[in-house]
Amino acid sequence: EGSGLKPKDLVGIPWRVAFALQADGWWLRSDIIWQKPNPMPESVTDRPTSAHEHVFLLAKSVRYFYDADAIARPVAEATRADQRIGTDRPFRDRDAELGALPGSRRMARNAVGTGETRNARNVWTIATQPYPEAHYAVMPRDLAERCIKAGCPEGGTVLDPFGGAGTTGLVADRLGRSAVLIEASGDYAEMSERRIVDDCPLFAEVES
Repeated sequence: EGSGLKPKDLVGIPWRVAFALQADGWWLRSDIIWQKPNPMPESVTDRPTSAHEHVFLLAKSVRYFYDADAIARPVAEATRADQRIGTDRPFRDRDAELGALPGSRRMARNAVGTGETRNARNVWTIATQPYPEAHYAVMPRDLAERCIKAGCPEGGTVLDPFGGAGTTGLVADRLGRSAVLIEASGDYAEMSERRIVDDCPLFAEVES
C-alpha cells in the first residue's frame, strides 16, 4: 500500500536497487543480462516466461579493477577469416568516424576483434545448474566464475552478502581468491561450508 504499484505490476527490484546505490554514490557501469536457456517454467498465461536476470557492474570510484582479458570471448570464425585475408574496412571506417580521439583506433579494433578474442558483451547465456541440497535455483558456477575473474584480482577477496549454497566461495577458492560469505540461514551456512570443504580436500585436512 502506498507504493503506487497496481496488481500484476512488475516491482522492478533489480533496477530500484541499482538506482538506490547510484544515488548513494556508486558508479553504475553496466547492466549485464544473464540469459537462461533453461529457465524455470512458470504457470502464467498472460505474459512471457521470464528467462533472464540482471547482473549490475557497480564501482565505488571512477577508477576500479576490471580485467577485460579474463572474460574475453572467442572471435567469430567469419571475423577471423576477414583478418586472414587482410580485410581492414571495419577499422578504416571506424577510425574515420572517431577521428583523433585518443585511443580510438585501439578501442575500435578491440570492439571488432583483432585476434582470437573480443571484448565480452553484456548478454551472457549461461544455463542454470541444480544443486540437490538447495531448495531453490543456485547461482551457476560459470556465472560466478565470470564475475570473479572480471572483478577480483588473483589473491584478492570476494564478498558475497547473500552466501546461499556457497557457489561464490567454491568458485573463488578454485580461482585462487579468498571469499567472505554472509548468510542469514544457519542451515545454508552449514551447507555452503560442507560444499566448499568437499570441493577442496586439502582445505579440509588443514581445518581438521
